[in-house]
Amino acid sequence: MYLIFETEQEGIDRSEQEGIARGLAYHKVGKGSRYVTRPRITKKPLVGAAKWALPVSTYNLTEVEQESAVEEVKFPDPEAI
Repeated sequence: MYLIFETEQEGIDRSEQEGIARGLAYHKVGKGSRYVTRPRITKKPLVGAAKWALPVSTYNLTEVEQESAVEEVKFPDPEAI
């Protein structure tokens, strides 16, 4: 399951929110794990720009996030990056 963001930073910010909620080490002692997952660039569609997909299958999502989450995302071929 993924949340889709316009920018990488938006995905990172959401991951950090989850890290805070889970009490990851970085948020308790200032070092160690800070983010739960990292966003990945999606495959560019025929029209428009690529987006950023954040894996969130283990996140505690809001109702709005649950409604907007997608099950599958197309990622670019690793050689194309």
